[in-house]
Amino acid sequence: MSSQERALIDAPRGGVRTKRTGNDVQLEPVPRLEWSLATEAHPPATEAATPASLRRSWIHTASERQVLELFRKLNGAKRRLPAPWWLRALDRGDLASRAEAFQIEDQVHAVLSARSGWVFVPWVGISEAGYWEYAPSDRGSVKMPTAIVLTDEHEGWLNVVPAYRDEEPLPVPTSTTTLLSLLPQVEVW
Repeated sequence: MSSQERALIDAPRGGVRTKRTGNDVQLEPVPRLEWSLATEAHPPATEAATPASLRRSWIHTASERQVLELFRKLNGAKRRLPAPWWLRALDRGDLASRAEAFQIEDQVHAVLSARSGWVFVPWVGISEAGYWEYAPSDRGSVKMPTAIVLTDEHEGWLNVVPAYRDEEPLPVPTSTTTLLSLLPQVEVW
């Protein structure tokens, strides 16, 4: 085995691209690849039933300091990287900790899973916590049923998106503290 081949084998792969120039091997950082690896679930969640069951990636388990450092280094604060709602809020200082965010996700899930008709939908963007759909609103030619999504757009952390057929309506901001009292109204939209 040549020294060039050995260098390629021994080179770190997380977020790095190898480039051969003549007899040399150059390593170039690839921020999107590094972030992709940091947000990839290990093992992948195939049948996630709760937000907690999606928390399998490095950004969920590494120290908060490391996660924030990588996020900031890769310009995540400028919204260039796909990231969970809580990481953007944590980066701005709007949340005290990742554990607080997980508690919010779990509280919302507990409230909605205790009510008839609400279904957790785990398949969303990279590293996201999922969202909840109100199944009875999925009737006729509805493009998307009523949904509750987590957001970092305001400190209530929740948006309700009414069911729609053509054009997506503006989300209705709400909070974890008002969610339970708002649900009877939301469920008749």
